[in-house]
Amino acid sequence: TNISEFDMSTGKMYNLIVETEENINVYEYNIATDQDSLIGVINEPGIIGVVADAISFDSNNGIIYYVGYDSTTAICLYAISVRDTVFSFTKTVLNTTAPINNIFGVNFDNVNETIFALNDTYDSTFNFIERQIIEINKTTGDIINRENLNEFPYYVGGSSCFDQNTSTYLLALIDTSNALKMLAYNTLTDSYEAGFIPSLVSEIVCDNSIFSKLAYSSTSINEVPVVDLNMYPNPVSETLSIEYNVSGPVTVQIATASGTQVFAREYNANNVMNVNLSAFAPGLYIVTLTNGTQTVSRKIMVQ
Repeated sequence: TNISEFDMSTGKMYNLIVETEENINVYEYNIATDQDSLIGVINEPGIIGVVADAISFDSNNGIIYYVGYDSTTAICLYAISVRDTVFSFTKTVLNTTAPINNIFGVNFDNVNETIFALNDTYDSTFNFIERQIIEINKTTGDIINRENLNEFPYYVGGSSCFDQNTSTYLLALIDTSNALKMLAYNTLTDSYEAGFIPSLVSEIVCDNSIFSKLAYSSTSINEVPVVDLNMYPNPVSETLSIEYNVSGPVTVQIATASGTQVFAREYNANNVMNVNLSAFAPGLYIVTLTNGTQTVSRKIMVQ
């Protein structure tokens, strides 16, 4: 997980490897065919390696996000498009918040399409200032402080992961009492809990398979749904409006991120319906609309 990411939509794995100085090679591994192929190269003069645990993947759009240094030693956000026929990437210089920033533990929230990371800051003589959980603006390169972690002066390298079901950023940290703790940061409420984990744990992995199946099984990038489904507002707190482009009766089903069905009803509405979700617990849900043999699903967030 330090230099690799998994595309939950296509079932492919991507790796960043520096096999020769100044070149970051991007590999695509197809698990189904057991084929590994080089899909592109990023040339950065003077760069001899990649930053560990600084890669994440946008499974909605097929983009690798990587935080690393360019030839000017600026810290940048690379956005590497891996589904395009022609290999391409963009590079956005990050607006650093201290004389020295070290950004790692990069993870992508595929529900809210947000990049989260850790940011260790230092003064000009390399004295540690503080550690923060941050959000990175993909467009402007702004670094947004979401949470200070001053009670955790040490971090277990390579231990970050993201629970797509609950929008929770997970880390293994060591507190000021030298106790190893697992920290679960809720990115929706900007709050966290920390608890004991065994001292030999060096990496955390989150099983997002249920989320992957619900979010992408009926909306694969290779499949263009016949049903055009539009839902708003999203996030929603009370009434969800659903618009669709087919005639005849439709069945609407709503399931939690864990796959439990919490709503099912058939409608004969005239291409628009309103569903009251005020009694739903906050969280991620999957809305599925079926019309005959046609099915399409969308994600919503209830807040």
